[in-house]
Amino acid sequence: FSQARAHIFVDEKHIMDALMWLSSQQKANGCFRSSGTLLNNAIKGGVEDEVTLSAYVTIALLESALPIAHSIVLRALFCLETAAEAGDVHVYTKALVAYAFALARREEKRRALLDSLDKEAVKDVGSVHWQRPEKQQTDHLFYRPRAPSAEVEMTSYVLLAHLTGWPALSWADLTAASLIVRWLSKQQNPNGGFSSTQDTVVALQALALYGASTYSRSGMVATVTLRSRQDIQARFRIDDTNRLLLQRVALPPVPGEYGTQVAGQGCVYTQTSLRYNVHIQQGQAPFMLQVHAVPKTCAGASTHRTFDIAINVSYTGKRPASNMAIIDVKMLSGFIPVKSSVKKLQGQSQVKRTEVSTNHVLLYLEQVSNVTQSYSFTVEQDVSVQRLKPALVKVYDYYETGEWGARLLGSFPCSHKSGP
Repeated sequence: FSQARAHIFVDEKHIMDALMWLSSQQKANGCFRSSGTLLNNAIKGGVEDEVTLSAYVTIALLESALPIAHSIVLRALFCLETAAEAGDVHVYTKALVAYAFALARREEKRRALLDSLDKEAVKDVGSVHWQRPEKQQTDHLFYRPRAPSAEVEMTSYVLLAHLTGWPALSWADLTAASLIVRWLSKQQNPNGGFSSTQDTVVALQALALYGASTYSRSGMVATVTLRSRQDIQARFRIDDTNRLLLQRVALPPVPGEYGTQVAGQGCVYTQTSLRYNVHIQQGQAPFMLQVHAVPKTCAGASTHRTFDIAINVSYTGKRPASNMAIIDVKMLSGFIPVKSSVKKLQGQSQVKRTEVSTNHVLLYLEQVSNVTQSYSFTVEQDVSVQRLKPALVKVYDYYETGEWGARLLGSFPCSHKSGP
């Protein structure tokens, strides 16, 4: 609400009520009591949960333009300073605390944490990012260049800490920021988002601040030329009149070899997106997923047009349970979901939300444990389609998209004639 005040009307009472409630949750040591469930258990750090939460709250208070000298802020900063001095802080928490100190203009403490984070950074050629020390290495059978949500988020907070120096940004901060931006930009999907809503918000905030920090009004002009062998396929001109405009072109024949040439002065961002289908080839998956049609067989010779899709799912990974998980059920051609049957699932255990479209049903689960959870909904045949191809049913961790399971749903028994 505080950040939205610059764009829309927000009743000040809502902000003051939130501030009063937060004040009631602050402990004598300045930290804040945990309330509710941590959505992303990849960042759960045992006793550090309280410090991480306190860093979140401190950032929110400082970004709301609450004075640094306010008693709530001072006590919260004391909590973070105590944790930072104690050492042995999780890298995710350290990134949050560094940004909080930057907002509070505690330059010496900000610099000390950034120096410590630099020792834990993953440094590739021309880029820098951060990841969890205990990160589980996953063999991706699909091409998945984007990092998990927690890594995008913590890297974005480090970028924000670099770009919030006081009293002014140093060249060292801008140089470090440019290496972080190079890695972050590679994690962005073709629609502009990242892995989840949470990391997208923080990453876009950090990238926007970097853009503002490096913006120049000197009227720079750059040209990007797209070539295929020796032929010019497209040429983009970027100047002050269109610097915020998305320009794109569809590539001619694929496969093919393409290259870009950049000339002029300025900063431009280019991205290539390629979509393709692959056969499901899944090895050891952290999810057990079973999908079948009900009834499995039909009595008599009557033709059925309505069936239930039954789903059994459990988590078999290394953690006690998954984060929020999504089950994505693609419809077989010619079949549509019965919306009322999907909506009824929202009353079942762990189901927080459902979405229905013409050819997809999405189930949002609060988490998936090692105890099998069962769900079912009804579909009906709308159009008779011959030679039906199987449809993909997939479950994946919302914050750890590298953890997923998939099964193919074949044709329904006794359905209206679906083959020769």
